[in-house]
Amino acid sequence: MTSYPRAHLKAATTLAVFLTVVITTLPAKESAKTARVPVSLSISPVLEPSSERPPYEDLAIESDAIQWTSVRIRPGDNLSIIFGRLGLKASDLQAIVNIGTDVSVLKKIVAGKTLDLQISNTGELLGLRYEIDALERLLVTRVGDRFSAYLDVSEPEVITAFQTARISTDSPSLYHAGKRAGLSDNIIMKLSYIFQWDISFALDMRKGDQFAVIYEEIYVEGEKVKEGEILAAHFQNMGKVYSAVQFQDDNGLKNYYTPEGRSLRKAFLRDPVHFSHVSSNFNLRRLHPIHKRVMPHRGIDYAANKGTPVVAAGDGRVTIARQNNASGRYVVIQHGQQYTTKYLHLSSFAKAVGPGKNVRQGQTIGYVGSTGWATAPHLHFEFLVGGVHRNPKTVKLPNASPILASNMKRFKTSTAPMLMQLSSIVGNTGFARTPQKSPRKGS
Repeated sequence: MTSYPRAHLKAATTLAVFLTVVITTLPAKESAKTARVPVSLSISPVLEPSSERPPYEDLAIESDAIQWTSVRIRPGDNLSIIFGRLGLKASDLQAIVNIGTDVSVLKKIVAGKTLDLQISNTGELLGLRYEIDALERLLVTRVGDRFSAYLDVSEPEVITAFQTARISTDSPSLYHAGKRAGLSDNIIMKLSYIFQWDISFALDMRKGDQFAVIYEEIYVEGEKVKEGEILAAHFQNMGKVYSAVQFQDDNGLKNYYTPEGRSLRKAFLRDPVHFSHVSSNFNLRRLHPIHKRVMPHRGIDYAANKGTPVVAAGDGRVTIARQNNASGRYVVIQHGQQYTTKYLHLSSFAKAVGPGKNVRQGQTIGYVGSTGWATAPHLHFEFLVGGVHRNPKTVKLPNASPILASNMKRFKTSTAPMLMQLSSIVGNTGFARTPQKSPRKGS
């Protein structure tokens, strides 16, 4: 065997060991590397996270993800004032106004109601809600840089209700008797308007008088939201009986008539002001409280708070609206050729009232005061027929037009069921509701 130098053997041995280590080590490292790589079974691409926040319009946000802020409307408020108070953009306000007639109700928002606003974290207006009444709500929402409006109308259910009541020692007025029977202020006021031409509810109430009323109640999702109209009513006052039923004529106008078709509306109101009591009656030999001598009192004095509206007793033309020492500020209205009414001691005149101006029955012409010869705020009301003073409390008032003969058959047919129901409850007590055959939209 050939012998090699020791140095060559040492070098060869070192090289062999190095190769052995390389060969045995490389596969193990590759296997370990492969085992640590995660394998995804998803077919969706893996997106890199971004530090940029996407714009608000691209987010799918639930309606309540950004909370609504409720703002109570203050006296004198308008949208401009509220937007300024909340630091909202004037350009957004202008964009909403530019929608047009669909948002016209926002020009006359009512103090005491609430305005709901949806505002983003960056102070941007996203939406607006305003409840017009119990059945209608206006919704305004942002669409990019613009706004759109939608009127949300609830589907109401109209229920026919009735109630009866009696004037007594404990309930000496229409208001007290009505409230004791469970009627709302709204229905009591409407009832007084129906019979106001025949009954003075401040002067003519007597113990034992009684009334019955059939009216609508409006429900939304099982909850009562308000009352509708009075459909029929009966009033027994000082031995006289008055009945009224609602009828809509060919022109769509609704009024109240007797069962025979005579209009309950008279050409004149019996009382042209809501008053607390009569401080002085018609008396041609009254002792004057200031001059302390007998002077004719050719009218009725209605005591009322200063500023209480005074309305025209009938349609007519204003002939005088001025002031003097005795009458203070006063208005005279001519009603055709035969009738004249006078209103004295006013604190001020209504804006649209002046000589030559036409006024309608029930229109405000001035406000209660104590100008002229007056010891306290009140309205002095005079009623003249053919130039002669008559007692406003007892003078016979001319009637309005009755049902036309051409409409009488339809009037009798359409009002008979309601008059029959009214007749069945007169004199009864208690309360009941009867659903109508088909609910109607609106009030």
